[in-house]
Amino acid sequence: MPPAIPNYDLGILITLNIALTLIGITIAVIGVWAILRQLQSNARESREGMREISQITREVAFMIRRQYGDIDRDLQEIKEMLGGQ
Repeated sequence: MPPAIPNYDLGILITLNIALTLIGITIAVIGVWAILRQLQSNARESREGMREISQITREVAFMIRRQYGDIDRDLQEIKEMLGGQ
């Protein structure tokens, strides 16, 4: 009885299977690389945003202390009463 699939056709199918597997692995690696790159970019932007917020907070605190000196004295007194932390 002859084989159901000739050896030549079976070789082509195996080669096609290997090629599709390699293409799938390549696409998966590229996808993971893109995701990691995006996560690093988001983390960098988040750090920059936090620095900007910190800078604005310091500027606002400085303006409030300069404009309302008595508030700063009251805050210092409260700080000293709480243990000078």
